[in-house]
Amino acid sequence: MATDMTQGAPSRLLLAFCWPLLLGNVIQMAYALADMVIVGRLLGEDALAAVGAVNSTLFVVLGFVFGISAGVSVITAQRFGARDFRGVRLSVGTGAWVSAAIAAAVTVACWLCTDPILRLLNTPRDVFALAHDYLAVSFLGTPCMVFFNFQSATLRALGDSRTPLLFLAGASLLNVALDILFVAGFGMGVEGAAWATNAAIFASALTCLLLVTRRLPELRLRRADWRPRPGMAWRQLCVAVPMGLQFSVTGLGSMVLQAAINTFGVAQMAGMTAARNVENVACQLPIALGQAMATYAAQNFGAGRLGRIRAGVRASVLISVAYGVAMTAATLLFGERFVAAFLSAPTEAVLGIGRRMLWIVAPFFVPLGLIFIFRNTLQGIGRSVLPMLAGFVEMAMRMGVALGLLRLLGVEAVYWGDPAAWVGAAALLVAAYWAITRRWPHEREPAPCPCP
Repeated sequence: MATDMTQGAPSRLLLAFCWPLLLGNVIQMAYALADMVIVGRLLGEDALAAVGAVNSTLFVVLGFVFGISAGVSVITAQRFGARDFRGVRLSVGTGAWVSAAIAAAVTVACWLCTDPILRLLNTPRDVFALAHDYLAVSFLGTPCMVFFNFQSATLRALGDSRTPLLFLAGASLLNVALDILFVAGFGMGVEGAAWATNAAIFASALTCLLLVTRRLPELRLRRADWRPRPGMAWRQLCVAVPMGLQFSVTGLGSMVLQAAINTFGVAQMAGMTAARNVENVACQLPIALGQAMATYAAQNFGAGRLGRIRAGVRASVLISVAYGVAMTAATLLFGERFVAAFLSAPTEAVLGIGRRMLWIVAPFFVPLGLIFIFRNTLQGIGRSVLPMLAGFVEMAMRMGVALGLLRLLGVEAVYWGDPAAWVGAAALLVAAYWAITRRWPHEREPAPCPCP
């Protein structure tokens, strides 16, 4: 059901909008976690290391197309906030063409470059073939991801965060069943885990398309609404491309670090992969709050209610900081148990690697949470270039600390790359938000429609 976020208490709206996003993010993580657990337990440490070795690459590619879908939906949310329903339909119709064209180009380019990418990552020979199979099939599933993410982003733009949750839950259950069937039943190895994810996402996206268009009149596009409009497409690309690049730049820094980690052997690869999964779980609430703020800020910006944006940011920051402190304590106390969950018989070396990494990164969960709040707020008001620049700062800090201190600290320098990146990016985003909003009036006229 569509929700108008320009009315009502900001904290109540954000929490109500946030909890389905939080559950959805956890469920979406289940795709990767199911692959990790099933691959690690059924196929062993080499297979787990192979999957972990390419996760940063997939983050770069899928993060880019996810950013495109999210960026396109910013215009949709702004038109909805302005109560311009014709503009909503035009944004959705044009955005579908924009997303499809970019997805096709990215899929072909990445699939053809699978081997060069793995060589650039210094992937060890003993896991190269496994990593190739998993990565190539995952690249072929990029259009399925775009298909689903575009619909989810459009629904969130209209204030509906619950419907995507339902379809994510169905896709997650199907993914686990297909993982077991393809890997254990058909003996397809790591390649089967990737095919299972692709099939589950496509089935969920197709079902969502058939059902949702019947429920929401705002998404019942007429034939004229499907005609690509250059003015609308250009405005969408101006927001979406920097958002996509911001995701990719952040992931590119992780790719460089993954290449450094790969030179330390399979134990380091497996331990760091398990620790990163724990880290990903710990930051899910700030991610959901950030997604909620993107829709909240976009709708209120379109409606001209600027004071409500500042109130929403204050509420989100308080929640994120309290949660970050709690998750830091929980991770330091119980992180090793989660690391052990990813392997059937973890060695002491792998457990030690995961434990050490978590002790370094966990105290910095608060600045990590601030990144999601301020980045998404800026993107929601159409200022996507600044978050992209923060992504470059994040990459530079991560690579500078990790690679610059590699000889001095050894592999632990890579662990310190993430905290340095989070602090640098958070500082820039907070300063950018303050500089933009400090002279805002409480309200202004609704934003005009960017279409001919």
